[in-house]
Amino acid sequence: MVAVLEKVRLETKERFLDIRNPFDERGWDYTVDNVFSFERGKIYGVVCEYGGGGEAISLLLTNETPREEEKVYFDDVEVDAGTVQRAGWYVGKPLYSGKLLKREKSIRKALDYALKKYHKYESIDGIIEDFGLTPGRLHYGISTNCFWEKWRASLAIGYASNKIIFCFPWMNTLTFYDCLYNSAVFRLFKRLKKEGAIIILPTSRKENVEGFVDEVIQIGGRRFEQVISDSEYFKQYF
Repeated sequence: MVAVLEKVRLETKERFLDIRNPFDERGWDYTVDNVFSFERGKIYGVVCEYGGGGEAISLLLTNETPREEEKVYFDDVEVDAGTVQRAGWYVGKPLYSGKLLKREKSIRKALDYALKKYHKYESIDGIIEDFGLTPGRLHYGISTNCFWEKWRASLAIGYASNKIIFCFPWMNTLTFYDCLYNSAVFRLFKRLKKEGAIIILPTSRKENVEGFVDEVIQIGGRRFEQVISDSEYFKQYF
């Protein structure tokens, strides 16, 4: 846990990142030379096309992908991967125990561990009530829990673990609406904001986040500005 943290800065470089999200989708995310700044107590909508770098922001700020030339700063001080991991939480990720034989942790086991270590609640009953969790589903892992409840459960584990930066995976319009609305995870955002959390929501359109985020960050790049009909090679055939 970082003792003092008011702002976060991420510097990205041009490259492709191999990604895998909580929807079990694999692909590539493309980043360009850019700088992104985030302040505590704010929600950010990161708008870009699929593969346009939004997923990379979430992965890099939670240490879910190895850094190469990218840099992360907490209050203008460059920090290492371990420090980022202690502050960041990738919402929706399954949690595993063991190194040789990996087994997914149950939600109950993950919550019990977090509560014993960070003492956010006196008992697990308090966080079950606050995050609207179903006691009968706590023996499931994140990946096998009810599709909508898994988002609240994941957020609960991150909250109980004293995380500061909560990053969601990139989602298109349909998935974004279904995820936030059907899971009702958005009801928890005001509480997290009030307590100084940074919430990052990468998605495909600014309309998806307008009205409840504090800032919209739009990501572009020359690879996403190309028009096939402008190509001389293409025009030879039309």
